[in-house]
Amino acid sequence: MEDASSILIPAAVGALLGAAFAFLARWSERYPRAGSRRALAYGLVACAALYVGLSFASDDPKAWFGIEMTGFAIFGSFALLGLIGSPWWLAVGFALHPLWHLQFHYLGTGAAFAPAWFTLGLTGFDLAVVAYVVYAILRGTDPALQRKARPSALGGGDEPDRPLTRNERRLAKKPR
Repeated sequence: MEDASSILIPAAVGALLGAAFAFLARWSERYPRAGSRRALAYGLVACAALYVGLSFASDDPKAWFGIEMTGFAIFGSFALLGLIGSPWWLAVGFALHPLWHLQFHYLGTGAAFAPAWFTLGLTGFDLAVVAYVVYAILRGTDPALQRKARPSALGGGDEPDRPLTRNERRLAKKPR
């Protein structure tokens, strides 16, 4: 059994990195309206992809590659749903990811090739990010993590005030 410091220190470092990632995602300058949602979705995909790379260090890379690609598909789906749909999918993805890697890589047979500090650090990272996502959704502090207003089905010109998309700006400049 490991002592508490060998568990808490990597988890705390991971949580600090997760908080820094959430801060950088929130204050993204390039895509101010959708930047944090996009960065969080990419972060979830990247977290899942890390274990795909680690699968090549196992004794049976073919089997572990299949297992890790399954996880990659699952969490990639959560990221895509969070990007195009409700931001709650991002929260669910980041909340379920620690269960995946703790089960397979800390307690399971994947512990033979995945370092414990890495698994625990990623757990802290995921938990810090999910805490930010849930807080931002519930408190409305991040505009990119709010549900997008759907245009009226009637199409009677009652479109909500919103910035034009890049394609709409391009078409507006084009001479007719």
